[in-house]
Amino acid sequence: MVYLGLTMTPNFRKSVALAAVVAGLGLAWAASAQTGDKPLPKIWSGAFTVEQVERGRTNYLARCAHCHGEDLTGGDGPSLIGGNFSRNWGSRSVERLFKKVKERMPPGEEFVATDAEKLDIITLLLAANGFPPGKSELTLAPGALSDLMIVGKNGPEPPPSGAMIEVLGCLVEDGADWKVTSATDPMVSTMDDVKADAKAAEKRPLGSGTIRLLDIYPKPDALKGHKLMVKGLLIRGPKDTHVNVMALESIAAQCP
Repeated sequence: MVYLGLTMTPNFRKSVALAAVVAGLGLAWAASAQTGDKPLPKIWSGAFTVEQVERGRTNYLARCAHCHGEDLTGGDGPSLIGGNFSRNWGSRSVERLFKKVKERMPPGEEFVATDAEKLDIITLLLAANGFPPGKSELTLAPGALSDLMIVGKNGPEPPPSGAMIEVLGCLVEDGADWKVTSATDPMVSTMDDVKADAKAAEKRPLGSGTIRLLDIYPKPDALKGHKLMVKGLLIRGPKDTHVNVMALESIAAQCP
């Protein structure tokens, strides 16, 4: 029996019983075929072990399942598998995912699990989303998580409609509407720490696109002409790209 690339040994079958649920999800990562001759991204080479996933499931059931469901499909908390996972974490590093779990999960009880236990939970999430195990455990060694990108077999792909993204650009008033010009390509992001992300983006160059902004409140007159970072939900239309705005953060009072 194969579970998202994991060979189901008898012991593993007992501890990871999600196959029936996951079978119907049709995860793009697990099914995607590599094209060309370039090597597979590192995350497809086996970044964790089956034993680590087993520990992760034990800790997940104790710490996380009451919100996210025993099968990771969600409950009071969001689904951690399939499209919801890929929209939130595709093209991001495992380090960023671990940081979210380490600092914010479970809400109000962030210290009930150790860093090592939370890292094991991360390996369960990766396995449940189609990434294969290997011979060495995932560790907290410097660079081990930051160098591991959550991508398909062909590498990073443009974020889909509905993804939480960020773009940089110049804020321009357009009649009754607003847009950013010289916009960078949208990249998957989160709302975890908007100011820290804006600080990290200060030296990134602008792009050449135009992104139309929706549902800005309050009206951002004071930021007109600023170089800024926009965060929100991506909406790809046949002609234009829009962002349903959740945050605007000024990077510089003028655009270059």
